[in-house]
Formats: sequence, structure tokens, C-alpha cells
Amino acid sequence: MRVAMAEARPEALPASFVDEAQRLLADLVRIDTSNPGGCERPAAERCAEELRRDGLEPLLLEARKDRTNLVCRLRGSGDLPPLLLTAHLDVVPAGAGWSHPPFGAEIHDGFLWGRGAVDMKHHAAMSVTTLRALAREGRRLRRDVILALTADEESGCDLGATWLVDEHAEKVHAEYALGEVGGFTLHLEGRRFYPIQIAQKGVLWLTARAKGECGHGSMPRQKSAVGTLAAAVAKVASTPLPFHRPEPTRAFLEVVRQTLGFPKGIALGALLQPKIAPRILAALPDRALARTFHAVLANTVSPTVLRAGDKVNVIPGLAEAELDGRTLPGSDGEKLLAELRALVGPEVELEVRRRLPAVEAPADTPLFTALGEAVRRGDPDGIAVPYMVPGFTDALAFSRNGTTYYGFAPVGLPPGIKFAELYHNVDERIPVEGFRWGMRVLHDAVRSFAG
Repeated sequence: MRVAMAEARPEALPASFVDEAQRLLADLVRIDTSNPGGCERPAAERCAEELRRDGLEPLLLEARKDRTNLVCRLRGSGDLPPLLLTAHLDVVPAGAGWSHPPFGAEIHDGFLWGRGAVDMKHHAAMSVTTLRALAREGRRLRRDVILALTADEESGCDLGATWLVDEHAEKVHAEYALGEVGGFTLHLEGRRFYPIQIAQKGVLWLTARAKGECGHGSMPRQKSAVGTLAAAVAKVASTPLPFHRPEPTRAFLEVVRQTLGFPKGIALGALLQPKIAPRILAALPDRALARTFHAVLANTVSPTVLRAGDKVNVIPGLAEAELDGRTLPGSDGEKLLAELRALVGPEVELEVRRRLPAVEAPADTPLFTALGEAVRRGDPDGIAVPYMVPGFTDALAFSRNGTTYYGFAPVGLPPGIKFAELYHNVDERIPVEGFRWGMRVLHDAVRSFAG
């Protein structure tokens, strides 16, 4: 990607710092912090080593041995409340089928490859480097800038951001936070948009349970537990839940509609009409984009785990499925439960295993404005847009601490790269030039807003 950050500007981040950020990213990717079974300590210690080089004093805090969180504060004048930079250090397991070693941090075809390259060790490296650069510059800041690198985000945040807020709230309390997901290039009809997360969906993890008559496998039952559950799971997997008009998605589509104009902008704007949205998404040739829009216009449920029986010639009396539900802001899961019960019918019991609320922040704050200005300085044709992500992040914990959280971990992406498709997938990778561009944009945004 070649969008010019104005390198000639006197306040531009020196290339030596961008080089150091890239080296730190590679080092972090080489450290296996897979979760479950996580051990974030080596990654936290590597980041602490960098911070100490510029006189900063990071704290390593653990809810459990080797599940390490790092907190570091660069003090300003205190005229304004702090700004928090946050990233998680754990990653999901790599799995098989990679084109290049998942913990090799090798560079091929202009990309740095490896688990965590985009989710989200790139932002950890950029945030560490931003704090170091601000410390070395000695610039007067009106806000403290706090760095929190967390453990355990991929398994629900219990040993990371949630624990920090519960046990060390004062150390991470801030007016605003910048974390995942946002600031990446979204190419639409020849224009470059930069979504900034202002909201994330809630979580509703469920067990679907069906019961039936046991028996010998040679004597089939018309109403078996497995048959009842299988029919319900097939419905869940193939039937979209009703579409809605969530405010964060409305705000996103309104900017896109105005920017693209007729006819593409009008068509995308019509996604806010629940009756015709399914037909528009079915006609979109870009299926990754269609999946993304669907996820931010409706409550969703994905069947992920199936359990039944333990012997081939025994009809089991119980069958279970685990369902990953994600809920739009404003309903706390009850609307999704009602939609799902109407779909699977009374023969399937639904048990709530975990419920996490959605998070939503306003898009009319001084920080959101500053982020849009930083995007335009980095890419004069770039357009910042508010955005809702379908997954959950550390935003949930930090928002509970009174912090307005935005997803802004900028990465310049070339056309054809679907950022959302890189998450939790094989061949996770980040464009080197896009990372270096994002490093400059993040530093520019933080320095401008805090100083």
C-alpha cells in the first residue's frame, strides 16, 4: 500500500522508531502465546525491556503465574484525564495448513506472516513504540498516556483486562482508550474508508439440548435426541435471524451512502431496510463483505460444538450442541433468545452458559474527531467512519471502568486483502508497509490528542 504519510513534516516519527516497532512485532510473533494454555510472560518481558530503554517503568501484574499483564504510565501535566493504549498479548492456537511457519515472523511478498500479526501483536508493538517515542521527545503532554498489554483476551479476558479493572482499576483508569479493532483500510468502490470501532456486539453462549428415548442402534426411533438436535442445528446454521437497524451500523452506512452516491451508495444504504437487506446481501459478489454486513445488522448464532453418544450401536438419550451467539447493542441477549427459541421450537432446551453485554460509545467526542484528522493526515483521501465489530474485545472490561473505548489499531491495506478474514485464520499476515504506515498514524494521533 502506498498512501503517503507526510514524512517531511517535522513532527513525523523518525524512521528509526518505525524500524524498532517492526523488529518488536517480529519478536512478539516469534513468542508463542497461544491461549488456551497461555503464557504471556515472555512477550510482556520483551515489551518491558523496550520501555525501560527510554526510562519508563513498566509493571508486570499477574492474576495467575505467567499470565502476565503489563501496565506502564507516561505522566503528563494532568490538565486532562489519561489516554489508555491497550492490546492483548495472547493469540489463538495456530492450527495446521500454513504457507509459512506460524511463529516464524518471516517476510514474504511484502507481508510479515505469523499468528498474532494482526490479532493483535502489531498494535502491541505500535503502542510500546508510541510510548517510547513520546518519552524520548520530552514533549509536554496534557494527559498521562497509559499502556496496558493484557493476557487472556482470547478466552474471555478473565485473567487480563477484567482482572486489571477488578484489582487495579486506578492503574488503568482513563477517559479514553485505543485498542482493537479499527483503523484498517476498507476499499469500497475505489474509495478508502477507515472504520473506527465505536461498538462491539455482546456475547450469548448457549447449550442447546435435546432428549429422546434410548435404545439399540438396530431399532431406530422416530424422535431421537440426535435427530431432534440435528434438525434444530441445521435450521440455526442455515436460517438468518431477523435484520435490525443498530445505530452504529446506521452511522457507518450513512457515511458510505453519502460518499459513494448513486447507485452503489444508495444500494448499501438500503441495507438499513430489514425487509430487503437479505436480498441485497445475497446479491453482493464479495462474500466476505456480505458476511461482515450481516454480522452487524442482525443477532447471530453459530453452532460450534456437537456432543451425543459414545457407542455406535447405542441410541443416546441426550444430545447437545454449543452455540456462539452474538447480540446487538440494546437487548442484553433477550431478543436473540426469543428469535432462537422461535427457530428451534419447544423440543430443544436452551441454556445460557455465558452472557456479556454489548458495548457502545458515542462518535461525537474530541478523540473520535482527532482520530479522523490523523487518518486524513496519513491518507488525504481516507475517510474515517464509525463501526461496530461482531466480536468482543477488552473494550468490555475497560468500558466498565468508565473509559470510552475506540478500536483504532491502524493498518494500511492494499485492495483485495480482507482484514476480517485474517483473524483466527491460517496464513495470518500483515503488510509491512501498511504496518509502518499505521505506526506513524497511531503516534501522530496520540501525540496530537495527548499533547
